[in-house]
Amino acid sequence: MNINQFISYYSINEVDAIVMKKRFFGMLDHYVIYMGMRLGHPVFIANYKDGVKEVSNEEITTLLSLLEPTRIDRFKGNFFQKQEALQRAWSRVGEKAYDYLENCEHFKNWVHNGTHRSEQSDNFKAGSAFVLGTVALIGVVGAIVKSFDDLFNMKS
Repeated sequence: MNINQFISYYSINEVDAIVMKKRFFGMLDHYVIYMGMRLGHPVFIANYKDGVKEVSNEEITTLLSLLEPTRIDRFKGNFFQKQEALQRAWSRVGEKAYDYLENCEHFKNWVHNGTHRSEQSDNFKAGSAFVLGTVALIGVVGAIVKSFDDLFNMKS
């Protein structure tokens, strides 16, 4: 299926986000925003490691061969909100705005609703905080146990 067939088959509209994962054991989602048609060709924008950029048709075809589309995040807004979302997306092209805590989901949410957040990033931060908290708790408990052990094993 080529990209035009894909867009038609899934009824993808401007500002909808295609959500993709690696075909085998993909854990993180990758978001690509459909921006509409230009000169008969679909236009997409995504936040990659090298920044926010327009994705060529060759790149999107390659992405679809490497990543599996898992769902379409539909833009929920009226005509005027859609125009604002399109402007938000275009305004970020060229920015170097990607790392694991500032990712393509942040970009999708910012384009869709003007909020700058990522559930994937929030989950990563919460998991990291839990692990660090657990390690700290183990250290504190270990220090308390050692203190009691030292106290009760003191030689007179």
